[in-house]
Amino acid sequence: MLILLTNDDGIEALGLRSLRPILEQLGEVVTVAPSEERSATSHSLTIHDPIRILPQGERAYAVTGTPVDCVILALRKILDRLPDLVVSGINHGPNLGDDVMYSGTVAAAREAALCGIPALAVSSLSRRPEVLVSAADIVKLLIQEFEPQRLPQGTFLNINLPSSPYQGYRVTRQGSKLVASEVQEKQDPRGRAYFWIAEDQSEWVVETDTDYEAIRQGLVSVTPLQRDQTDYRLLEVFAERSREKARSGGED
Repeated sequence: MLILLTNDDGIEALGLRSLRPILEQLGEVVTVAPSEERSATSHSLTIHDPIRILPQGERAYAVTGTPVDCVILALRKILDRLPDLVVSGINHGPNLGDDVMYSGTVAAAREAALCGIPALAVSSLSRRPEVLVSAADIVKLLIQEFEPQRLPQGTFLNINLPSSPYQGYRVTRQGSKLVASEVQEKQDPRGRAYFWIAEDQSEWVVETDTDYEAIRQGLVSVTPLQRDQTDYRLLEVFAERSREKARSGGED
C-alpha cells in the first residue's frame, strides 16, 4: 500500500514525524508537506506565486505552498502512481465542528477525496509531545478498523483524538458552535493601525452524537465528511414550493 502523508503544521511538525513510522508498518509512505506552518489555510491554492518542491531526504518533500498544493503536487508531479491512502496530520490541535471549514489539515484530506483517493484527517486536542506520539498508534488502529479504501467515493474521515488515554472511539456527526471571533487593533511605530485575528472566543453547542461531545467524554471522534455540501432538506422545501405553485396555477 502506498500512503501519502501530509499536514498543515509543516514538514518538521512532531505530529507528522510521529505518524510516519507507524504508517510505515502498513505500507510505503511518502511525505509531502508544507515547508512551514500553514494552519487555517482551508482549501486555498497558491495561484499568484511559484511553488517549489524541496527534497527532504528519502521519500520526503517540502512544498512552499498550502496543504492542498501539497496533495496536488504529490499526485501530479512527485508520485509515480496514485496513492492508496492519504493521511493528513496529526494536527497540533483539534478540528471539530465548524472548524473543518478553516482547517488546512481537513482540506488536504478533502482534496484527496475530490480526486477519488481514500483519505483521513487526524487531529489531536493536545499538543504535548507524549500525547502526539501515542496518538499515532491509535491512528493505525482506526485505519485497520474503518478500512478507508471502502469509503464511498468523495467521502473521507475526520478523526479527532482527546488528550486523555485511549478509551475507545465514537462515530459522530459534525458539531457546531456559536461563533465569536475577536479582532485586536494595534499601532505600528509609525502610528498606523494593524490588526490580529485573536484567539477564538466561540462556544460549542452541546449536542448528542457530535464530534465535540465525543471529545468532551474522552472518546476519539470519527466523523465521515463528504464533498457534497448540498442542504437536501432545504432542497426538498424548495421543491415542495414549486409543486404547490404548479398545483395553484403558478399564482404567488
